[in-house]
Amino acid sequence: MIGVAGAHFVASYMSFLGYHSVPTTRNVQGPDLLVSNLDGSNLVSIQVKTTIWASRTRGRGEKKKNHHYEWEIGWSSAKLNHPNLFFALVDLKYFKDLPDVFIVPSKKIFEYFEGGDPKIWIRARYHPPLANVERFKNNWGTLTRALEKRK
Repeated sequence: MIGVAGAHFVASYMSFLGYHSVPTTRNVQGPDLLVSNLDGSNLVSIQVKTTIWASRTRGRGEKKKNHHYEWEIGWSSAKLNHPNLFFALVDLKYFKDLPDVFIVPSKKIFEYFEGGDPKIWIRARYHPPLANVERFKNNWGTLTRALEKRK
């Protein structure tokens, strides 16, 4: 139920921001959420990937520091690249605090896995260093700008 928790968290937050946000049917091909502005003129799709605790550390003792995050993406999702498709990478943090959500354009995920071989990388895991993804952390503006752009 971890994935469902992440999808519902993102859907509820997008509704809180004033958008229509609808989860799709579970376990079918396609995005997890469809989100539109109120008049329906702009739409984005969101692929949600959720983990209980995404932060990974390196070092020991006083030298132990946050190093990177980690999400299981899956090869079918890793190959998606569409301008109106975004990934919401949810770190539930065991709900010790509000979850962090990294709003990443699908192009960035696609580029990370481009050239990757599923025969070698059996599991498609996204392991970005902190510096590479901090700008996406709780950056809901990425979605709101896409939903408010004029055509």
